[in-house]
Amino acid sequence: MQSLRPHLFVVIALHVLVLTAGSILSTAARADPEILYYPKRAESPRWNYALGLLQLALEESRRDYILRPTVDEMSQTRAARELELGNIDFIWTGTSAEYEERFRPVRIPVLRGLDGYRICVIEPKRQPAFSAVQSLDDLKQLTIGQDPGWSDVKVLEAAGLKVVTAPYDALHDMVERARFDCFLRGAHEAPNEVAKHPALAVENELLIVYPFTSFFFVNKKDTALAGALEAGLKKAYEDGRFMQHFNTHPAIRAIFDEGRIEQRRRFDIPNPFLTDETRAIPDRYWQGR
Repeated sequence: MQSLRPHLFVVIALHVLVLTAGSILSTAARADPEILYYPKRAESPRWNYALGLLQLALEESRRDYILRPTVDEMSQTRAARELELGNIDFIWTGTSAEYEERFRPVRIPVLRGLDGYRICVIEPKRQPAFSAVQSLDDLKQLTIGQDPGWSDVKVLEAAGLKVVTAPYDALHDMVERARFDCFLRGAHEAPNEVAKHPALAVENELLIVYPFTSFFFVNKKDTALAGALEAGLKKAYEDGRFMQHFNTHPAIRAIFDEGRIEQRRRFDIPNPFLTDETRAIPDRYWQGR
């Protein structure tokens, strides 16, 4: 038995070495964060809000990560294509039946449905016509300008509202020249539009609301990231961090303060184009429900 001791020592030493190396490798693996690529966009408070919410969701999910933008700015169309190819990890955009089929949506409304809160950009002399609007039938007498590629067009037309379509770049000039009455914009967008076009004004009194939301979308195959984001966002609701981020962020405060959405006459119209899954999202995740 005496002659076996050196061999036994070697075996024990090798076992300890293997365990130690395994522990070091495991620690190294845990310390190596995953890089998540997202489409680069022009800096804006709204985009900053979304990135902050994404970061919060990943923190809550305990997922180790680094967020990294693409080198080039991407249009929504290109970003969707790159996500489908697996070259980026997520996008943030308004939902549609097409997108919910092509990608895996994380069905927690990013803006709590404020995407569907719409106010008018108008030629200032037209304000009396809007002040006279007291019912949806009154609203149907006015014309609304929209880009033909926007999903709003179908929603507005389905509600019986009159829509004039033209490319976005032409819409400001057209409303100024009374080609239509209202250039309908998101409550977060209208003040910025007027700041760039001082001949126009934000209409003072009306708010059109329809159910609509933006989601984080990931690649159809990436169930792990989708699960992490959904779990993280729900946990952020439970511990109050989601609403803290929402209530204090400048992009959201601007919707309430500059858009004055709580002081306006509100007209709710349906959105028949939402999927059943999105329609079933609990009320607690929507603003004003």
